[in-house]
Amino acid sequence: MKSMAKGRSKKRGKMTREELRILLTELGLLLFAGVIVIRLLYIQLWERSKYEAMARKQYVLEIPLEAKRGVIYDRNMNALVMNEPCISVGLDKRQMEGTSQQYAKRLAPVLGVSASWLRNRIRSVKGQFVWLRRRMDVEVAARITALNLPGIRLEKETRRVYPHHEIASHIIGFTDVDNRGIEGVELEFNELLSGEDGFITIQRDGFGRAVPENVIHRKEPVDGKSLVLTIDYILQTIATEELRNAINLYNAKSGTVVILNPQTGEILAMANEPSYNPNRAGKYSFEARRNRAVTDAYEPGSTFKIVAFAAALENRLKTADDLIFCENGIYTLRGRRIRDTKPHAWLTMQDVLAYSSNIGTVKMALELGEQRLYDMARKFGFGRETGVALPGETPGILRPISKWTSFSLASMSIGQELACNTLQLAMAYAAVANGGELLKPRIASEVIGPDRRKEPISYRQSVGRVISPETAQQLKSMLIRTVEKGTGQAAKIEGLKIAGKTGTAQRPLANGRGYSRDEFVASFVGFFPADRPKYLVLVKLDTDKEHQWGGKTAAPTFKRIVQKIRAYDRALQSEKALFTHRNGTTDKNGRQAATQELNSIVLPDLTNRQLSAVKAILEGLSLKMKAEGSGDFVLNQQPAPGTRMQKGQEVVLQLFEVVAADGYLKMPDVTGLPLRQALSKLSVMGLKPVVYGHGKVIRQKPEPGSQVRTGIRVVVECEPEVVLPTSVKVGYEQ
Repeated sequence: MKSMAKGRSKKRGKMTREELRILLTELGLLLFAGVIVIRLLYIQLWERSKYEAMARKQYVLEIPLEAKRGVIYDRNMNALVMNEPCISVGLDKRQMEGTSQQYAKRLAPVLGVSASWLRNRIRSVKGQFVWLRRRMDVEVAARITALNLPGIRLEKETRRVYPHHEIASHIIGFTDVDNRGIEGVELEFNELLSGEDGFITIQRDGFGRAVPENVIHRKEPVDGKSLVLTIDYILQTIATEELRNAINLYNAKSGTVVILNPQTGEILAMANEPSYNPNRAGKYSFEARRNRAVTDAYEPGSTFKIVAFAAALENRLKTADDLIFCENGIYTLRGRRIRDTKPHAWLTMQDVLAYSSNIGTVKMALELGEQRLYDMARKFGFGRETGVALPGETPGILRPISKWTSFSLASMSIGQELACNTLQLAMAYAAVANGGELLKPRIASEVIGPDRRKEPISYRQSVGRVISPETAQQLKSMLIRTVEKGTGQAAKIEGLKIAGKTGTAQRPLANGRGYSRDEFVASFVGFFPADRPKYLVLVKLDTDKEHQWGGKTAAPTFKRIVQKIRAYDRALQSEKALFTHRNGTTDKNGRQAATQELNSIVLPDLTNRQLSAVKAILEGLSLKMKAEGSGDFVLNQQPAPGTRMQKGQEVVLQLFEVVAADGYLKMPDVTGLPLRQALSKLSVMGLKPVVYGHGKVIRQKPEPGSQVRTGIRVVVECEPEVVLPTSVKVGYEQ
């Protein structure tokens, strides 16, 4: 009995194979359910936003609403940068009815790209939507719509237009395809100009197509603010034209002109060569797009001598009439020879500067000492950035005294063994002109909101006092003597007192060992009227050995610029006087109060542009338009480019159209046009120009009116011409 009970209990404690299978199945189901629950919790809690976005993407379409980028004006409210309407072409791949090859073959001729490039773009871009071309002329929209390709989307956008082409291009910069600033003030003030984009959220149907009437959400864009620069378009054009003239006259490979107000630090013009057209920035090299006035450091040569003279006067080491023996042109110091271009025996301190004696300057510097020369250079702003609101500024090179050699004091006193940018040097001379105050250069003055309210841009004007007013006056007198009797006589203008200094410097070799015998920097910096300076002009030319002397190249260029500035200034004063006479009221400064509210417009060059773009430009300038003839392009305009106009005035446009009959065109007449305008017109007609000379077109082959085939070569002969960018009659003073 006991044995039987014991056997039953053992049997009951052992799990059968069926029971084990059931248990494992139950555990497996529980584990699977647990995994499902954990996964659901993970999706619901941790990845909720991800799946919401995926769902939203399937049933809604978000269309961006682009904010209008702010306009850029010069100091007289002439538009330097504007916006014009354009379209962007995109493709929603989900709605395609055909292959990428078929789409590419039909779209390529209209979009102006190769079929292979377009096919690869459709295939390579991940995602369901791809931009095919951005910011194209609005006329293309009709041709694309006529193709009737499912999935193609046309978006209305705006693009930047630079109506004055190369004028002020290095200051302004340009934007990329997404309207983001890349260089110049477009980059520096990008956040202010760009505003904030908005969007519309629209529901899709079951096939993924947008249903425009089902708007889920709309956020309005906030337009960018506009910017008023300190530059004067007319002065900028004068600087550009005369710099180009100097480049050709003196075989210079590059150059810079800076014009500023030494009393305020406002930059009135900043021109560089080589230059570029920001409307086609991608076609130019980085060399052409670089703003050399702030990005390039160079040894200033004799223009730096004012630092040693300022230190000597400020420390009462010398007076203007103290004599210095100049060794008859050759002086040996620590085994090295220092030479003057002309031999001099005894010279007064003021004549050492006037005749730019290296020997006299070095002797004075040796007496001055390292510390006082270095301290004065730092006070003048050398070795640190000016703080101008332009990207890419170099601080230059001013080594600490601990790194000087036994010869550095002598070298630096005459502008060697250090480097500065052009704007730094201009601001140093501005400190002398304004009585001893170093100012921060200013490129932008006001911001204009979408409501048209103006807000001044605040900034710290004074960096600090460099020299006393007495020292500044003594230096000013010495610089006047330099122009009237010394090396700067080529800058002299009868009836105008000018203070200035010439400079000639060799280019250091790339390896830092010695100087080039073929590359030189010729410069001249001056300000006028010397008693109460209103303008400061600096000319710098990177030229060859034959044209190395600043007194023979940069100084005459300075003179031509000043002559035009004076004529422009007189025209403005006459205009103000006439306005005052008519209205009979003046403000506390003797100027007609209403004149300050007079927003004149400088008419841009509209020729060879498409009519739709020209309409947008003129609307933006608040000018009326009258079209004569037929066609899609502007042949001529009245008034001429550069004319100053008032809002509401009318611009007459003569139109033309490009009509090919059996492959032939009527040869346009480009004689009498500026070369750039002629090239633009020939390009529109599909003709290939061969250019001889530069300036104004005087002859062409084939003759105007003759029947020619598209793509043929056209010979264009030119000769230089001096052109003033204003309707006011302005001439050189004899």
